[in-house]
Amino acid sequence: MMLPVSSYIPGSVMSYFILGAILAGTVILAAPVNLAYNSGEPWFRVKWLGLTMTKRLGVEKSKKIRKIPTRKKKVSGRRMMGRLWQRRELCLELIGKARRLIFGVCRSLDFRDSEAAISLPDPMWNGLLYAIVTNLPLNQVSLSVNFENRNYAKIRVTVYPYRVARKLAAFLLSLPYIRIMRFAWDLKRSD
Repeated sequence: MMLPVSSYIPGSVMSYFILGAILAGTVILAAPVNLAYNSGEPWFRVKWLGLTMTKRLGVEKSKKIRKIPTRKKKVSGRRMMGRLWQRRELCLELIGKARRLIFGVCRSLDFRDSEAAISLPDPMWNGLLYAIVTNLPLNQVSLSVNFENRNYAKIRVTVYPYRVARKLAAFLLSLPYIRIMRFAWDLKRSD
């Protein structure tokens, strides 16, 4: 006869394990993650809990191109679009919730010492881009358009995991799971 796990470990030791797990989760969620990218000297850096990882971005070796066998699709694009159109209120609701999640996460990011210079090959498009960029209210990022055909980006952003986790939890709690499951069931039944 097997004894329960709690009988092997005394109560005080089990409470220390639980307290340690809660403390570790709190530290992981509370510690900010610093991300940095520089296109002048191409590198990408991640700093978290005192650990730093830097990756130099350079020219990678070309890989062999391998053929991927084509698979026969069960559902054509028209049929899928027709089914999505039948449930368009659900699709529009999910798209709206996903958009709010993405914008909420982007608003929770903290940019520091970030600057970018953008240039397009066509001067007309550069002029239009310049008109758009000058009217954007960017407080934390210095964005400019140059006509020298030179692109540059130096970005430093801090991500707070607890903010992202809070936005993600609110998104997951607001999803209409019953309607999504019905739609998935209808898709499976019709195939």
